[in-house]
Amino acid sequence: MQFKLIIGLLLTPFSLIFGCVAAIRRFLYRKGILLGEESPVPAIDIGNLAVGGTGKTPHTQYVINLLKDEFHIAALSRGYGRKSKGYHSILQTEPENRNAEIFGDEPFMTHLRFPDVPLAVDGDRCEGVRNLLDEHPETEVVVLDDAYQHLRFRPTFHILLTEYDRPFRPDMPMPAGKLREFPRASRFADVVIVTKVPENANTDESRWRYKLRLQPQQELFFTRFRYEQLRPVTAAARNRDLETLKDVVVLTGIAHPKPLLRHLEKSYQIVAHRDFPDHHTFTEKELQSIYDQHFNNIGKQTVLVTTEKDWMRMQSEHIINIVSLLPVFVIPVEVEFLTEIQRDTFNQRLKDHVRGKEKKS
Repeated sequence: MQFKLIIGLLLTPFSLIFGCVAAIRRFLYRKGILLGEESPVPAIDIGNLAVGGTGKTPHTQYVINLLKDEFHIAALSRGYGRKSKGYHSILQTEPENRNAEIFGDEPFMTHLRFPDVPLAVDGDRCEGVRNLLDEHPETEVVVLDDAYQHLRFRPTFHILLTEYDRPFRPDMPMPAGKLREFPRASRFADVVIVTKVPENANTDESRWRYKLRLQPQQELFFTRFRYEQLRPVTAAARNRDLETLKDVVVLTGIAHPKPLLRHLEKSYQIVAHRDFPDHHTFTEKELQSIYDQHFNNIGKQTVLVTTEKDWMRMQSEHIINIVSLLPVFVIPVEVEFLTEIQRDTFNQRLKDHVRGKEKKS
């Protein structure tokens, strides 16, 4: 503990420099010294201040699902972890070439959930939105995954996420902390959502508003993950009886797997947890090791449980042979608000915003 404190103190000057650079950049864009580009259609950004792990993709999927039946919607992401460069549109790509290597694990997972929704990846949000609107001129609203720090493009609505166990206050910028900029940048959000709220947690709104230093006009919501039933995705898994399943090996390459582990522990015995960094590219050697250690025994009924996001990266050609031997189950996750009142208020707020913004010529 003392060692971590010393390291934190040594890194603090670098964090202050990093935070000041980010704050100056934001100031220059706000004052018009650095030119930004306003979105020609309502554009909803789901972002955060922390580095990963707040649940952007499940919340992005929630927003898409909320709006897709009422509006012509499109989605844009950076496509973190993909091997491709530049702009790629999934509906303009042949089905056999649609994969996580081209689009990134999270956008590809979103496409599989909403196959008819136009989705693209591009590190340049301005260029990405322009291309999407050129390809789909009927688009009425664009949902952006992780654009809070991409200041050259100006979304019309900002949703800022912060994890219950790791709120952006009293954290500080990298490298001493986990933030991309100072916590004060939260004041530019229209809505703040505290995510991954544990059961029986303290969600007193006044306490959290004070803790996060929210502005009076900023709305605050609380969400949690709802885990669905395990779903078999390999032939070896389909041969297993889910009703009698007890022992599981958990494989994750996500930022914060603790909520998933807490959920699985309620119903299963976790034999092992093979934990990798977020967006990790699995190798044949790693998966072969898991197979040899836990599944090279015909009599064992243990299965491998992973996330939908990780499963996207387990379908690469260089590892598919060993993956096909594993009894892999994925556990789908959905976002839910803690109360119906919060859910209805949030849903109405978003729909009213889209209806109130007219498309510019």
